[in-house]
Amino acid sequence: MSNKIGTLLIEKHYTIKQVLKVLDDTAKGIVLVTDEEKRLLGTITDGDIRRALLEGKTLENTIEEIMKTNCVFSSVYKSKEELKELMIKRAIRQLPLVDDDNKVIDMVTINDLLLPRGKENTVVIMAGGLGTRLKNLTKEIPKPMLNVGDKPIIHHIIDNFKKYGYNKIVISLNYKAEIIENYFQDGFPFGVKINYVRERERLGTAGGIKLAGSYLDYPFFVVNGDIYTNMNMQDMMAFHLENAFDITVAVRKYCYDVPYGVLKVEGNEVKTLEEKPTVSYLINGGIYCLNPKVLKYIPKGEYFEITELINTCINNKLRVGSYEIVDYWMDIGKLEDYHRVNEEIAAEKI
Repeated sequence: MSNKIGTLLIEKHYTIKQVLKVLDDTAKGIVLVTDEEKRLLGTITDGDIRRALLEGKTLENTIEEIMKTNCVFSSVYKSKEELKELMIKRAIRQLPLVDDDNKVIDMVTINDLLLPRGKENTVVIMAGGLGTRLKNLTKEIPKPMLNVGDKPIIHHIIDNFKKYGYNKIVISLNYKAEIIENYFQDGFPFGVKINYVRERERLGTAGGIKLAGSYLDYPFFVVNGDIYTNMNMQDMMAFHLENAFDITVAVRKYCYDVPYGVLKVEGNEVKTLEEKPTVSYLINGGIYCLNPKVLKYIPKGEYFEITELINTCINNKLRVGSYEIVDYWMDIGKLEDYHRVNEEIAAEKI
């Protein structure tokens, strides 16, 4: 049984309240009811619970009497074409797969069957931030859903990854999570496959990555949900793999003009004086490639930033590299940055 399907399995003695928590945690809209041997007994969906509550059931009722025992399922040994034909014929979006003993092995979605396979590398988008620096703009919606041009920031992020064949997306949610879930759903209308993980309490950028661990079998991307860029993601992943880094950080050159003369002094003696020099730094671009093995350095259930993870990996002698962003890039962290990127889009400078 895959790790991913294990989170969807419940037993018939669960209460409606318990099932609602599982539905909320997994964000799949369905859970599978099994016996102690993991044999399939039925399914429960969001709609089943909604109807049960309308009929007078309470949150403390068990789900045994409301689960759908005549659910559609299929053998895990069926071909992709056979599964697709069955799902289209029965007009269903999710299909449990069982072995010859009726034990649940996996679940396939219509999204899995109809979308192009794409690259194996998953993209984890960190979209749980409060966006307090954007003031009134984020009172009603989360920052990644603010429009840049004609669509939300996070929509641009997904489109840019999809352009390079990365269509497996995991979005880490917290603040106003339902707005993002309702917009993208399973990702099918956008040509990608989206899964969600929810931070019950704020875990930081690396803590959110830990929640997505069951989806991360290959080197993967992490990107902040407020980054607008058209950089070539395929080139970055190729660079990460070719150099055998454990983490690659996308960096951006940042130059600062010092408005004064700068002296180099040894003791009390002036060695040089440079008038109004330009100082150059490499800053963190909020986009990363990581290997799955670094997940073990992230503590479970604790607040942990990706900067802490990077330093932990360096201290443990792992290889951390940098990849310079040469394309358009904007971190939309402040109000002036948000207005600037929209002005540049309107002026077709991007």
